[in-house]
Amino acid sequence: MDISERVIDEEYFRDLKQHVSHNYQISEFYENLYRETDDFTFYNKSKSIDCCCKFWDVDYFCLQNVKDVKRVNLCRDKFCFNCQSMLAIKRQSKFGSILDHFRKDYMVVHMVVTVPNCEPEELLPLLDKMYKKFPYMMKYFKGQKKVSGINFTKYGYGGCVRGLEVTYNSDIGTFHPHFHCMVLFCKDLDLTPKYINSFSYDNGQLLRKFSDLEILLQKVWFILMNDCTVTEKSINQLREGYSVTCQDSEGYYHECFKYACKGAFDESKGAFLYKEPTFRVLYQALKNRRMIQGYGLLHNFNDLDGEILDDEVNEEYNRVIAKLRQIEEPILYIESLDEVIERCGFGCRYISKSNIKRLIIERRRELDGQT
Repeated sequence: MDISERVIDEEYFRDLKQHVSHNYQISEFYENLYRETDDFTFYNKSKSIDCCCKFWDVDYFCLQNVKDVKRVNLCRDKFCFNCQSMLAIKRQSKFGSILDHFRKDYMVVHMVVTVPNCEPEELLPLLDKMYKKFPYMMKYFKGQKKVSGINFTKYGYGGCVRGLEVTYNSDIGTFHPHFHCMVLFCKDLDLTPKYINSFSYDNGQLLRKFSDLEILLQKVWFILMNDCTVTEKSINQLREGYSVTCQDSEGYYHECFKYACKGAFDESKGAFLYKEPTFRVLYQALKNRRMIQGYGLLHNFNDLDGEILDDEVNEEYNRVIAKLRQIEEPILYIESLDEVIERCGFGCRYISKSNIKRLIIERRRELDGQT
């Protein structure tokens, strides 16, 4: 890659500006909470999210008209569209290579685990319960918890990554919390659709049937969430559980790692996060809550591919900077995002270590696709 290939596209900076364009609203919500409570935590959150991505530290190589982005002030707030979008990309990069590795020996199944919609005041306790009960369901498949008459281990469970998503129905004012999971099951897993229940239909139209595994998961999840004991009898007697779907991910993992509040910033879906009562409900429900959790083989894994990638990125980045320094030493500048966009338009070239990493990942994927 030459220097022109490493340059950050102007459109990237324009997208960032769009991503933080509504942060002032979230900032106002935090400021209102500060005024009500005198808790400086909310004051700091208000200032931090309002300034997110607005100031950039760059090393300026004047003669070559190249700027190396060294630092960007990021708020890392759960309700910042920009930071959460970046975090989703990092999560997928981290887990994606590992999931690809396990696809050699397992089927990586995209599993969606749902519960009925809830009222705003029910969201926090419902999430607490979902977080408590989900590990129990995984323990049955791992064989740590047993049920007489049912062989959970035949599905070859190896591990799971669980991500939370909360959507909002603005028409009726209810929340829909659910888990997107990537689950390692045996390679020859049978997901043949056979059974029809109420979850098979949408607006009276038959959309799908369910496999044996899906029906079992639906019933076990219902039994756990209703504080009953999982037995062969309780499973067989239950006519219908809660909706759980499974399908081969086929290497597409993004659903598990995206932002927790889908549609929160989308005007076509109500942009519900920009309504203060909804924001307050979500703030309390998601406060100190872990969005992504790994189990089994995917719990605290060693990301060896990630370490190799970082070494390659550092080597490439250091080579670029050394070449620039052969001509001149840089000068440290602080620029606003608007200034960055303006100077891109006048031919200034911006580079960064993170952009080099992105390009290397894209290059790897292209090479994988050719083999």
